[in-house]
Amino acid sequence: MPAFALVDCNNFFVSCERAFRPELEGRPVVVLSNNDGCVISRSEEAKALGVGMAAPFFEIRALVAEHGIVSLSANHELYVDMSRRVSAVLSRHAPVVENYSVDESFLTFPDDTLLEERARALRAEVRRWTGLPVAVGLAPTKALAKLGSDKAKKLGGVLSLLDPVLREQLLDETPVTHIWGIAKRSALRLAPYGVRTAGDFTRMRDAQIQSALGIGGLKLAHELRGISCLTLADAPAARQSVTVSRSFGKPVYSLDALQSALGTFAARAAERARRHGLRAGELGVHFGWREDDRPVMDGESVRLSPTNDSPTLIRAAKALADKLFVEGRAYKKAGIVLGGLEAADTAQSEFFDDGSVEKSARLSKTVDRLNAALGAGALRYGGEKSSTAWGSRCESRSPCWTTRWEDLKAVRAAV
Repeated sequence: MPAFALVDCNNFFVSCERAFRPELEGRPVVVLSNNDGCVISRSEEAKALGVGMAAPFFEIRALVAEHGIVSLSANHELYVDMSRRVSAVLSRHAPVVENYSVDESFLTFPDDTLLEERARALRAEVRRWTGLPVAVGLAPTKALAKLGSDKAKKLGGVLSLLDPVLREQLLDETPVTHIWGIAKRSALRLAPYGVRTAGDFTRMRDAQIQSALGIGGLKLAHELRGISCLTLADAPAARQSVTVSRSFGKPVYSLDALQSALGTFAARAAERARRHGLRAGELGVHFGWREDDRPVMDGESVRLSPTNDSPTLIRAAKALADKLFVEGRAYKKAGIVLGGLEAADTAQSEFFDDGSVEKSARLSKTVDRLNAALGAGALRYGGEKSSTAWGSRCESRSPCWTTRWEDLKAVRAAV
């Protein structure tokens, strides 16, 4: 029977930064969210100093100064590209790779006696070709492979849970809240049954599990017992929406700045829809601000003839912005949501189409191709007026070393 493997990139965002800045190895490093607001990735050294996940940056400034913690603004363009590179390496080791998240992937190995050696070879190859450290969990099920990868980070990088004795021991040592799929609320439902560890959970009667957590909980229990219930997804689930949303680096008061932001967001959303072969039948706009010291959101949507045309979506977004805008309000956030998605190749042509739709599609493909080659935003539509009024605050963002020619690292031979 083939074994599942979960490959998990260690402290992914920090590791991506270290791959191009080796001087950060061994130093405490944190990566911050949009507008440098909260910690979203920490090195092991930063964790040891007490930096918590999602900690607001202003609360740890004293700790940062005291211990010389390196703080970096998030560079998602770099992280997404590095994730693609890891997936490319994994695909050479398995016919199907399920990209579960930006830093985790499931795959299967054929049944043989050298699985741990294969896992170590894969781990070494990812490190060699991407510079990123990964942990690999091996197990007969996906849930156990997830648990194995979590534990492998502190046990040499590879952990096999194919041995039932080792598996049972580890489950008895693991708090039930550390299991994939069991959150605090689910743990509270299990507490009356005396469940404290993952081992306690697996020894419950099936009827009790289903009563407390439903059929999903019962499948999870079977997975932890070594009975595979979750298959490997060879394709991502169909998208229900495309969202582009940003918090502003400073309050925005003018309609012109809001429309500039929404024009850019609409163009990005349209590009994502085209990349996934989709068209949108609905466009929504939302704004966020604070009122009486509490966050407030407002928005509105409009139905469209299915499209992924950037100029069409930009115009629709700006029209909604004009309708929602309130003079004097300090806007903190804005976003675009494309809904009513359908496959682009199933859309029917308009009866009175004069060829403009096809011309626009060719133009969009050309823009996408040039931006892919020259870097995001190299070519913009007129509706994407650049503005510093709504930009995110990112005081320490690293270059996009792998996706922009101007950021490519230069290597010079010593003489």
